[in-house]
Amino acid sequence: MTPVERKRENVVLDANCPSESVKRLSRKSISLALVVCLLAPTLAVAQPAPGAPPPGVPQTPPTPQTPRTPGAFAPLAPGRGDLYLGQQARSIAGPDYRLGPGDVLDVQIVGRLDVTRVQIVVDPEGAIALPPLGTIRVARLTLLEANRTITARARAIFRYADVSIAVISPRSFEVVVSGEVERPGTLQVLATQRLHEVILTTGGITPRGSARHVLVARDGRSTEIDLLLFELKGDITQNPFVQEGMRINVPPRVAPVTLTGAVRRPGEYELGPGGSLRELLELTGGVTVAGAGSDARLTRVGADGRKETTSLDLRTVSAAADVPLRAGDTLYVPPLTSIQDVVEVRGAFNGSVESGKTQTQGKPTIVQRFELARGERVRDVVVKAGGVAAFADLRLAFVDRSDAGPAQRIPVDLHRLLVEKDETQNIPIQNGDVVVLPVFEDKVYVVGEVKTPGAQDFRPDLTPREYLAAAGGPSARAKVKAATVTFRNGRTYAMAEAPPLEPGAVMTVPEVAVKWWQDYVTIATLVASLVTAYTGIFVLFNGPLTNGNK
Repeated sequence: MTPVERKRENVVLDANCPSESVKRLSRKSISLALVVCLLAPTLAVAQPAPGAPPPGVPQTPPTPQTPRTPGAFAPLAPGRGDLYLGQQARSIAGPDYRLGPGDVLDVQIVGRLDVTRVQIVVDPEGAIALPPLGTIRVARLTLLEANRTITARARAIFRYADVSIAVISPRSFEVVVSGEVERPGTLQVLATQRLHEVILTTGGITPRGSARHVLVARDGRSTEIDLLLFELKGDITQNPFVQEGMRINVPPRVAPVTLTGAVRRPGEYELGPGGSLRELLELTGGVTVAGAGSDARLTRVGADGRKETTSLDLRTVSAAADVPLRAGDTLYVPPLTSIQDVVEVRGAFNGSVESGKTQTQGKPTIVQRFELARGERVRDVVVKAGGVAAFADLRLAFVDRSDAGPAQRIPVDLHRLLVEKDETQNIPIQNGDVVVLPVFEDKVYVVGEVKTPGAQDFRPDLTPREYLAAAGGPSARAKVKAATVTFRNGRTYAMAEAPPLEPGAVMTVPEVAVKWWQDYVTIATLVASLVTAYTGIFVLFNGPLTNGNK
């Protein structure tokens, strides 16, 4: 078989060939082709042509380069499509959005029989060209105003025309953010972004920054923005759109005003432009339903550094009777459940199971608060506190009062009240009073010319001389006959005439003025020294005494 005949036999599609050898050859060829396809399937994959893109990357047919006309839609730069989509998804222009050069608009004019739709860019002069409507200036117009302007122009030409306009790509520009933000600097922003979005892009305001006095400057004019008013009240005028050339500065905040108690939004707040209590309460939601607005308290630090508390009835706070606030003020609104007056006791009371336990000079003391009924006095409070302890110093009790006016310390002699039944010591108790009962001081103090001055344990069976001996006895220069004893009530007695000592008594041993031979020897030595010195000076200037006599 010649090669020409083999080539002709490879044509297996000719079904009319009756030759048996051709059929056998065809079957062998088909079998061989099937085996090759099963064993080497990769051989059937087409090889990429030189210069073709890799698999998986779809090819887009080339578009002819057409000259760009003014106002035509500008295609995105390569590789920026994802960014554009993300920005468009995040930034949607509302009807109050103001147009400017660089905005890409989608304008649709619907007539009776046809629809015209065009994408157009606002030119640097702030206008758009819409054939056959002509050039229309839209810069500084809101989207709603631009829609009305284009509609009026279209209906002047077409009898029936409805216009819709949308921003499909807002313009971008740079703004400067400075002051108390996490990352100050220059930012590339979109015109659809508002002030708070731009500040959030920088990481937000620092804890030192002011949210109520943000300064926005543009074209030589500065405006103060209250972002807290936007956040709490939704005042959109306090969250404007950013504009070209805008400079944003977040200043440091001043000392805040503190709201505590039964208010809707407790916390620290900066003072607004008005700086009034009514303004702050309206901003924060005011007093809760369970708050006692009639019993509010305003605490303020005075010029001398002392705190002053004033009672306020928030129900009467209005525009006519407003209260100006100062930095550092604190407003407390008590809940209705705690309007009940209270009194606090501290010190040597027996207390109860609910009493807070403390230690004073090694003795158990208490701290506890009780509800105060109208008209209650000192004796009533002592009974509520479980009575006085055995080591209580009844004569030195006192009441601290600071609820209204300047702070006072009122002495109360419980010994006269409880033992002697002196009702003049049973003074009325007011809301917020603190009743203090000191611990009985079980020491006697020996001071002055003794060997070991200091405190000695009190023993009722010891006399003053025995306390003197307990202190080591008198020193060499002690004048024991002039020793005195001073009691806690201020009375002073000579030691020989003093009544039995009480805890807290002070025994004083003075120093003797002249001690017999020791002091006289010292005086004689001093006189001899003076005579010797005088004689030496005389001899030095006048010569020997014998020559002078001759």
